[in-house]
Amino acid sequence: MKRWIVVAWLLVIGVAGAVIVGKERVLSHGEVVYLRLAPVDPRSLMQGDYMALNFAIGLEIAAAQASAQSPRERETEVVIRRDATGVGQLVRLQNGQPLAEGERRLRVQNVPSRWGGPIVQVSTDAWFFQEGQAERFAKARYGEFRLDSSGQALLVGMRDEQLKPL
Repeated sequence: MKRWIVVAWLLVIGVAGAVIVGKERVLSHGEVVYLRLAPVDPRSLMQGDYMALNFAIGLEIAAAQASAQSPRERETEVVIRRDATGVGQLVRLQNGQPLAEGERRLRVQNVPSRWGGPIVQVSTDAWFFQEGQAERFAKARYGEFRLDSSGQALLVGMRDEQLKPL
């Protein structure tokens, strides 16, 4: 019995370590993509200082899914292209066709919104920051992501209107 507990413990530690290594690889080697923020309520007194996030591309994806009458699977892929400044633009819903030059996969999730109804979420729906920094992050207009070849995006920072780090 004790041996199985040790085996299970080692298995959990191994899986957690693999996930961490994978995320660290995306952070260090992922391609930089900026996604424009869409307006949301920026504060939560219950949880401290944070920004609730929504991205403009999520609204575009939801509209494309609705017009294509595409099933809302929990996780789906879309195709984006970065413009000259690195801002990601929606090209199409991924329909199995190969990527063209300059196109990238982006994995997104269809999740229930805090306010009811489904939304398309990219990576996360919140950016936590140190108490007292709300004024600084109120200037955020873009999220800075690292994107790997499989379409996994990790949010690493906030940028202002000129894409300068906050």
